[in-house]
Amino acid sequence: MHNGRLFTLVGGIFGLIGLVLLCVTIALAASTASFLASAQRTDGTVVELTARTSTTRNSDGYIRRSTTWFPTVEFTVDGRQYSFQSSTGSNPPAYAEGESVPVAYDPADPSDARISSFWSAFLAPLITGALGLVFTPVGTLLFLKGRRLTRRRS
Repeated sequence: MHNGRLFTLVGGIFGLIGLVLLCVTIALAASTASFLASAQRTDGTVVELTARTSTTRNSDGYIRRSTTWFPTVEFTVDGRQYSFQSSTGSNPPAYAEGESVPVAYDPADPSDARISSFWSAFLAPLITGALGLVFTPVGTLLFLKGRRLTRRRS
């Protein structure tokens, strides 16, 4: 396979991945915005920080451990207590045990709840959007370069 076809193939793959990531971003952001628009708000308390440790090994055999902290939040609705573990973790921990945090919950199902902060709500769409915004133009440029190289050889 000569360079033109390789650039075209790699560019097409990168561009397609970028477009998929942008579609995922739109779906995640729309779902989150819809949830937040219909959610009720209250205050909750961080009752626990759960550590999740991941281990990676680089090509030199060096092992790296990384710990991410996920808050568990309790809140009360109509005299009933609910709790959830945030799907967004951080290192260092973003919250301390005993800290009060804003909570958004589905009034029809208060067990469906999230910490009501910008980062907790929109971190996933921001990450997929940023990756999509990198992959799509890089893929497009590689694809166009490959097409030009292929035409010159013909």
